[in-house]
Amino acid sequence: MEVVAIIPLFVCLAVVFTQGTQAAFQKVVLPVMFLFPTYYFLAARPLPSLNFLDSALLGLGVGVLVYDLPRWRFSRADLWMVPFVLSTAYTDYTKGRTTEASFTMFNTLVEAVVPYMAGKLLMEYKDGREEASRRTVWLMVIAAVVSTIEYFFKFNPFGRMWNHFFPNEWSGWVTQIRWGFGRVAGPFAQSELAGIVFSFGFMLAIWLAKREYEERYGKIKIPERLNRPKVAVGGLLVILLMTQARGPWIGTGLALLVASIGRAKKPMARAILVVGLLVGVGVPAYVISKQWVAGPRTDYGSERETAQYRAELVDNYIPVAEAKGAWGWGQIFPRIHGQTSIDNEYLFLWVTQGWIGAISFMLLQLEAAIALLGAAGRVKTVQDRHFVLTLFGVLVGIAFTIATVFLGAQSYPLFFLLIGWSQAVGTSRFTDKRKMATKSGKATGEPALMRVYS
Repeated sequence: MEVVAIIPLFVCLAVVFTQGTQAAFQKVVLPVMFLFPTYYFLAARPLPSLNFLDSALLGLGVGVLVYDLPRWRFSRADLWMVPFVLSTAYTDYTKGRTTEASFTMFNTLVEAVVPYMAGKLLMEYKDGREEASRRTVWLMVIAAVVSTIEYFFKFNPFGRMWNHFFPNEWSGWVTQIRWGFGRVAGPFAQSELAGIVFSFGFMLAIWLAKREYEERYGKIKIPERLNRPKVAVGGLLVILLMTQARGPWIGTGLALLVASIGRAKKPMARAILVVGLLVGVGVPAYVISKQWVAGPRTDYGSERETAQYRAELVDNYIPVAEAKGAWGWGQIFPRIHGQTSIDNEYLFLWVTQGWIGAISFMLLQLEAAIALLGAAGRVKTVQDRHFVLTLFGVLVGIAFTIATVFLGAQSYPLFFLLIGWSQAVGTSRFTDKRKMATKSGKATGEPALMRVYS
């Protein structure tokens, strides 16, 4: 029954060749990404293992190469993708672990490069932004509704169902209990990773709610509860709280602060206020947290002990990372006793992919930030500015959160989709379509938003 894992490949290819790559992304890849677990595989040696999402992305990658590559525009982020991708497999290859290296390279191409290409070529093409955002939000709402079972009954309904199709596989992901309730992981493997994904949907839902309410009603005073995206906002907020994941909670708070700049009447004044607030609260919070985690780990499983574990990771694994220099240890690296899980993506990359992988990863984040901030300065409407700074807020939130958890399952391709999306937004020229229509003497009922690609 494991063969069901490759069904999305054929479905995606069918849609690619009949309706186009953008339709395949929206109708196949997004549903698979947000509704199907990534920890069930079809293993057919000597071929790489494929899960549902890998299969869908592989089909999309074929479509992008065939139909969309001529629209590719070079950006500096492309430069940093090259060393990042190479660093995932270089050490394993040089150590003679060619099978592991080839499989790792395949996974990176499918789970990082294809989403990056989709972000650059599909998300802003022909108004793909709105449709992809709506689908993302409502697919996450569906996942959230099903995932509430995990909170109350302490088992994962997604795992419970797919176990019947993959009886010989055990994912290792079990529902964690905190404060007497299950920590919701949904189809996203683990609660912190679920928090990252649901946070992304929550931020998009807020943007959609504001945008659709204004476009439908303008200045007419109609109760906002009639705006359906508000339901999605509330639902995703509830499920985000049900993950009981503090890192994504804080990351979401940061994202909300940054996104609020986009809707401010005086964006620069709001930006100064936000930066001042972050510095004023962040510095004391950092000092207090350092004092809190000081001392030996004793109360295992407590919140303090978990924070101490993450703090000790840095001290214990930095020497390990430094020992292998530029390219890192690869997939096989020495584990410190009692700390087999590196819950810090930056540190994990340094250990496994060396400083080349870690620095190129951070440069990708920097390029995304530069592109989005540049776009925020060029936009002509409040809606566009709110959207651009929503993406920037999500980027800031993820950058913080992955200092407390690894980047895995759906959050990994979602991160690279965001990086690619930022490059598409960064190269857009924004114009106010309503003003253009007014100047030309023509009326239009279409949204006050048009992206022109030069």
